[in-house]
Amino acid sequence: MDHCDVLIVGAGPVGATLALELALQGVSFRIIDKSPTRSEHSRALVVHPRTLELLDRHGAVDKLMARGAIARGAVMNINRKLVAMVDMDDLDITDTSFPLPLMVSQAETEKFMEESLAQYGKAVERGYTATSIVQDDNGVTTTLEKPDGTQITIRSKYVVGCDGAHSVVRHSAKDLTFDGDAYPQDFILCDARLRNSNIARDRFTICFGDTGLLAFFPISPHSNDNNEDGLIRLIASGGRSVIKQPPPQPTAPGSLPPQQQQQQEQQQLQHDEQPHEPPTLTHFQSLLDSFAPPGSGTVHSPIWLARFRLHHRGVNSYRSGRLFVAGDAAHIHSPAGGLGMNVGIQDAVNLGWKLASVLKYHDQLTDKAREALLDSYHAERYPVGRALLQGTDRMFSFTAAAHPWVLRVRNAVLPWVVPWLVGVKWIRRRFYNFISGFGTTYSGLLANAGGGTGGSVVVGGGMNTSSSSIKIRGGDRLPDGKVIELGLGRKEWSLHRLCRGASWHLLLFSGTGTGDASDAATAEGLTLAGERVLAVVKSECSLHFFHYVHAEGRGDYSAGQGRYDGELQVATGESGVASTSYADPGGRVHGLLGLDNGHGGFVMVRPDGYVSHIGYLPSLQDFLNEWETKVGI
Repeated sequence: MDHCDVLIVGAGPVGATLALELALQGVSFRIIDKSPTRSEHSRALVVHPRTLELLDRHGAVDKLMARGAIARGAVMNINRKLVAMVDMDDLDITDTSFPLPLMVSQAETEKFMEESLAQYGKAVERGYTATSIVQDDNGVTTTLEKPDGTQITIRSKYVVGCDGAHSVVRHSAKDLTFDGDAYPQDFILCDARLRNSNIARDRFTICFGDTGLLAFFPISPHSNDNNEDGLIRLIASGGRSVIKQPPPQPTAPGSLPPQQQQQQEQQQLQHDEQPHEPPTLTHFQSLLDSFAPPGSGTVHSPIWLARFRLHHRGVNSYRSGRLFVAGDAAHIHSPAGGLGMNVGIQDAVNLGWKLASVLKYHDQLTDKAREALLDSYHAERYPVGRALLQGTDRMFSFTAAAHPWVLRVRNAVLPWVVPWLVGVKWIRRRFYNFISGFGTTYSGLLANAGGGTGGSVVVGGGMNTSSSSIKIRGGDRLPDGKVIELGLGRKEWSLHRLCRGASWHLLLFSGTGTGDASDAATAEGLTLAGERVLAVVKSECSLHFFHYVHAEGRGDYSAGQGRYDGELQVATGESGVASTSYADPGGRVHGLLGLDNGHGGFVMVRPDGYVSHIGYLPSLQDFLNEWETKVGI
């Protein structure tokens, strides 16, 4: 019998992300997938900004970005006429290195993840099917079947199902349900190329008509080097748009080679597609001519043609004892907003460090602390999954309606409403916060002392911030900002880059010293505050000191007024973790967090880049009390 700490079932983007998180933390795991090879079909096409931030914690996300194209907005047409151009690059989003989504094939995303996993010396084990998963009080026994029919048994402490809508892990948990239904519409899909087309390649395009819709999603840009048309996805739905066509003859132009056809049918079965009577290239050309504006071009060279149905379902719990589910194993929904893969990846990031903490610090943590931390996965991610299902269902039910009268109402209302909506920046900004992932927060999920039911022990309460200027709450994403390392190099860093790695990060701010200069913290005061925190935190924790300096950054300020005095300070606690010091010219990062009323402040950042606690230094003891009584890790 083989042993590991965590067995990951399913090696798509969600399973691969969890593997990256566990590899970063140095935890023993295995990741298996029943497919003998990685799929080359495009499938999910959008990597949203928050996902890019999280993947960049492993470095080199620029390699993934080089394989796709940035999406700058959307185009909406109704009855072949332009109704609105939606811009996403004028929303003044400055607290990130990734303000816009990336359009890239899921095949490229998975390839990038496997390459990143290889940097940790890990790899996916393919061709293994989980046939039995049985948990007990001490662990989980999983039986795997190899392609040749032989079986092996793995004993692990936990099993995570990242194995999609038909998850064997979810089915193995007797108390998990997956309620929902299928949408009534049929859909057809074509990944192909467009010749002589004026369809935007840096935007999504949706064309509404009286019988349905046709949408365009660029996958790869036009190549000027070899004059190759860029790859694009076309999806159609509604009424006569998807009336089943006779299957193409083997010799018909655009038909697929036998080997590719066989692979396509396997993918259709895996993703709830209808393998019979697939659409034809000719049918898609007729849809393009009927729905898209003149000059949209000629579709050619298809690599994937499919007919499929969509479902909307959600699991009742993300955890069942030692079994967990993530991604499509926990929630499936419409493709509106391109959120599915992204939310699944964020599930995995949330779960990864929590599993690792329980495993790495098992002997230092109480049973209650371990269970409360693992329970926080469901507490934090279940509301996100439910909001996703509800939000995308509303969008999808209206835009992809099947009833003729709804189509007529939609097409009559949208030309009047949409131009006004897209013209109001705060409305676009609010919608973009939802789809980008920047708006995802765990705030408001505060648990009782000791980990009360329904809450999260790693979301802090307000540390005397009710009447303060603090803009960020416990559970919010840490915004990004630029600081200058104090020392000979004076290198510029971003907060997100500083907060990479497996540890927690304690950010200590001197304060701006506005008003009464004595409100600001001295370098010695920040050192003492850091050591007080390290004395109660059982997990690895890195310290970072941030000193306010005037915008001109002379660097010769008095330490007594909370400004850097020219000497690099180093603090260590019981964990032996050294701190680093940075200048915050003009207090830009202080202001970004709302720590700019003069007092020194602190921010405790989780390994997944979310804030657990934030406050001013006078409330530090409240934070320490809450950590010891509630968090305990």
